[in-house]
Amino acid sequence: MELQIQLEENHIKMENIQFQKMVFLFNALNEGWSIQKRKDSYIFTKKHEGKKEIFLDSYLMSFLKNNFDSTKLLLS
Repeated sequence: MELQIQLEENHIKMENIQFQKMVFLFNALNEGWSIQKRKDSYIFTKKHEGKKEIFLDSYLMSFLKNNFDSTKLLLS
């Protein structure tokens, strides 16, 4: 699937997966996450008042669903 974004009079072609990554990273940043890229990995960190937390699969699924929501990008 090809996505076209119009900026002024130029067109930019972008792969769908690249756009999804951008949306995901944008939403995570807006939710207060810090993101670092090391080689091919993205590292997400967020301050949790000094608490150590273990993330359950349900939290990780929620994190993914919330940050893959492209409507947040369009509404900001």
